Amino acid sequence: MENIDFDGVNGPDGIINLYNETGTTLADGTWRIDPRFKSAFDEVTGNLSTWALKRATTAVTQNNYFFELMNAATCGTDPVRTARLILGPFSGVALPPSGPNNVNAQGCDLIGFDLFSAFALDSNTPSPHLNGEWTYNGSSSSFISVGNDGFLMVEIPYQPGLPLVDQEVFELTYTVSGIAGCSPPQQTTVRVAMVRQVDSGESEPTHICEDDLLAGVYDADIDLTNDLYLLGEDIEGVWLPEPTGQIDNSQDSMVNLRAIYDNLISGNNLRFGREQFDFVYGVEQRSAVCDDKTTKVSFVFYEQLRPFNQKDPPFQICTNIPGTIDLYDLLEFTTENGIPFEYFSDKSTNWRLVSGPSDLGLIVLSPNPDPLKPYTHRGTVNTFGADPGTYIFEYAVSPNINSDPGGFCDPYETDIMADFYCEHPCNIMTARVEVQIFGFDYAGEDTKDINLCESQGQVDLRSLLKTNGNTIATTGVWTNAAGDVIDNTFVFPNSNSSQTFTFTYSTNTVNGCVDSANLTFTINKLSNAGEDESATLCSDDLTITLFDLLGGNPSTTGTWAGPFGYTSPDHLGVFDSSNVLLPVLGAGDYIYVVPGNAGCSASDQSTVTITIVEPVEIGNDRSETFCKIDGRVSLYSLLDRDTPRTGVFEDTDNTGALSVDGVVEFETLTNNIYNFRYVIANTLPCDQSSLNVAIQIVDLPIPNVPPQEFCILDAVRLEDIEVDVLNYNWYTTLESEIPIIDNPLLFDNQVYYIATIDANNCESERLEVPINILNTGERFAKGELCTLDFQDGVSPNGDSQNDTFDLLIEEVYNIPEAFPDFDLKIYNRYGSLVYEGNINTEEFRGESNVSVQLGDDLPSGTYFYVFVPNFENNLPIQGSFYLSR
Repeated sequence: MENIDFDGVNGPDGIINLYNETGTTLADGTWRIDPRFKSAFDEVTGNLSTWALKRATTAVTQNNYFFELMNAATCGTDPVRTARLILGPFSGVALPPSGPNNVNAQGCDLIGFDLFSAFALDSNTPSPHLNGEWTYNGSSSSFISVGNDGFLMVEIPYQPGLPLVDQEVFELTYTVSGIAGCSPPQQTTVRVAMVRQVDSGESEPTHICEDDLLAGVYDADIDLTNDLYLLGEDIEGVWLPEPTGQIDNSQDSMVNLRAIYDNLISGNNLRFGREQFDFVYGVEQRSAVCDDKTTKVSFVFYEQLRPFNQKDPPFQICTNIPGTIDLYDLLEFTTENGIPFEYFSDKSTNWRLVSGPSDLGLIVLSPNPDPLKPYTHRGTVNTFGADPGTYIFEYAVSPNINSDPGGFCDPYETDIMADFYCEHPCNIMTARVEVQIFGFDYAGEDTKDINLCESQGQVDLRSLLKTNGNTIATTGVWTNAAGDVIDNTFVFPNSNSSQTFTFTYSTNTVNGCVDSANLTFTINKLSNAGEDESATLCSDDLTITLFDLLGGNPSTTGTWAGPFGYTSPDHLGVFDSSNVLLPVLGAGDYIYVVPGNAGCSASDQSTVTITIVEPVEIGNDRSETFCKIDGRVSLYSLLDRDTPRTGVFEDTDNTGALSVDGVVEFETLTNNIYNFRYVIANTLPCDQSSLNVAIQIVDLPIPNVPPQEFCILDAVRLEDIEVDVLNYNWYTTLESEIPIIDNPLLFDNQVYYIATIDANNCESERLEVPINILNTGERFAKGELCTLDFQDGVSPNGDSQNDTFDLLIEEVYNIPEAFPDFDLKIYNRYGSLVYEGNINTEEFRGESNVSVQLGDDLPSGTYFYVFVPNFENNLPIQGSFYLSR
């Protein structure tokens, strides 16, 4: 393939044409090609790039390249042509040798070398086939391995001093086999110079606590090349410049860490936390194919913890003082040069109980903290109610508080205690806090809502206090609101009403622990239900408050009980006939019971007797509507059947239309509502019984319809008559009870009657309306003639516009319907009859239907007509029209 030149231009190109090789064209079908080498073939041109096929054929079943041309028509699955390409081996062309060792390429030992990069590759030289084998042609101990992928691994030994370039030449042969008996194997040998990669050594950071620096451990110069700091480096390296200024000579490896520290803290930089100082050792590469190497030698300084202690120990508190204290607030921290060294952190600190009756609820740092009770450096404890005694706590601070522990602790460690105690060059700092809790003389609990009765006379005040099971000390003192001391035995003062007192009982110990309890109590009077009473009410007004009826000076703390299971929610006993939520008052005895006041056992009661008088049951208010034409009504007829007829009617609105026997005449009444009152006398205390009767009079206006006059040609019906009211009825007679419901055609000399109506079927007086129908030729009262005008032109051209002499005029006059016996004659301008028609004749279309000119199309011109109605006294109608062709 390396010798094929398809286009004959600029040397070999490795292209063959399958169409030329197989004697086919693009039109013969579609190529079926293995996807692995399909990109090497252009179906349009038929060009196949053998240089894009990366493996030589080595056997009948190995790396054979098949190309099948499938039939363009659907004539089965057999190919039209099958091309099999056997590709001979190509092992590549090595790059030209160079240098004193005649090498084709150069590589670096530690990173390995790709031998295929030692082959030439240009537009006239293909790359070698990939299914060959590499063979090392030497026996150097520096050789490690070479794979068929062409990756060479060697290790060149270090030789200190000159010459600086440590390298060795390796010769390797690449062999690509062909198919036996067809093409022999091809081989290409390359020489590669492998250069040693320089080594700047290895180093681990050195962690130093500030106290070691202050103690002089690092006062002397140290050699950075010492194996303690840098191990396995090439000796040809140099030290790179760094910010400390300790190394200003690339060959000088001596530094003084104490001098670096003194420079760090200068300017009062005492809280430096954690600082790292790096010194970089660099070794340059021996050849451009390898890299420069550097190693960082690091020293990390850590700020040491300053001591802290409890200020003014011990801390003293009484056990009955509510609240909590923060142990952290009891600590005093060191200050240097005005800089405080205070340590607060919820991760790098911890509190613990050293001794004492209990831990007072202290939360300590724990590997498994409670999310509802997270640890806090505040060291909060609860002394309220604690056992008296001495408590000692210890506060510990991890040195991690001054630095990022990620440099020496696992940054992903989830165990909080592991972070607290992880490796650190500085020590943990601790201090103890002493708390003394004193007891107190118990004064009891605040007590209120105690009720005593005036009959008791006096009381022991301490006996009234609540104790929660504890014993009240007898050493306390009672005081009132003014601060006056009073005796424990309290004598009740005289009073006409209940009295409430508030006193305070206080105790005090030698340690100054004070306790107190407030006492509030009420001295109540004996109960009083008042004096018996009675009352009479009318059943139509049962509104009363029972408490208001009692005599004397009753207490307001009682309740009522009465007939029908009545009980009151309060002392009032309210009955209100207008309130549907309250019970209805009944006759009988209502007993008012006042229970004994708190602290007093005796109750008291009194009675109110209720008598109820019933009024006459008169019934409900009534209302009715009447038409004025009804004439009159007896108001007694409007009352309920159960209403007694023993009362009288009163003319409330002063209509003057009410007679003494209760009859109302409508003659003087108009459209309105009129009120009358029906009254029956009752027995005291009931007032008279009454109800209201309202009547509405509907007085409708008479329609204003004049006598009606119409032309017979209008064919008017009853509904065509204009009426000045919206709702009305037509009648055939003045006395008719059935209105006209159809719409009759109107005839001459008829008489109809009209009346206004409303939704309740009230009517006005009826109006007589006479009907006058004019015949053709007659005139209306205003002078207008009863006639009609036929059309003035006929144009039988089929456009539906005046095609005939139309007898349906303006969709209003239907001549055949109005005058079924009519006769129509049409004459030309010479007086000759050209058309004669009646209800059975086709309308005139510009054609003659008389015997002389039967069927002829008449010429354009003026024609004359005579229309004879042949109905009663209607006169003929004549005129002219123009026939247009």
